[in-house]
Amino acid sequence: MIKSNNLLRLTAIVLLVISQYSFADEACTLVKKATTDEAKRYIQCLDTQINKAKLVQGSWIQKRKYELTTSQESTGNTQILPLFMRSISNNEKYIESACQWRYLLKLPNATTAAISYKICEIQLINQFTDALKKPF
Repeated sequence: MIKSNNLLRLTAIVLLVISQYSFADEACTLVKKATTDEAKRYIQCLDTQINKAKLVQGSWIQKRKYELTTSQESTGNTQILPLFMRSISNNEKYIESACQWRYLLKLPNATTAAISYKICEIQLINQFTDALKKPF
């Protein structure tokens, strides 16, 4: 049991370190007077960045869950992990709401609205990931 926990921990740390380098931000650029195809490619690039940001964030969430589960087992404090999980859920709701109003501001131009939403989502996912990275 101890060997498998150590192996799991080592694997998680290695994957976390590798993910930070393999998911380096590729720059998405859009020219001022972009054609429909250029805007479509830009939105696809933003989608790729969102997926990468979510993967990195997921790694950090799993790392923190593992640490909090270990802490819970050693201290018997069962309040911390549910609070952490609630913070994850609340953050997802916050991202959705915070980006929705930005989307609505840009309507009726659906392309500009979608771009605004996706940029907002990337920024807020990265912001929460940075908070997860800070030691507690």
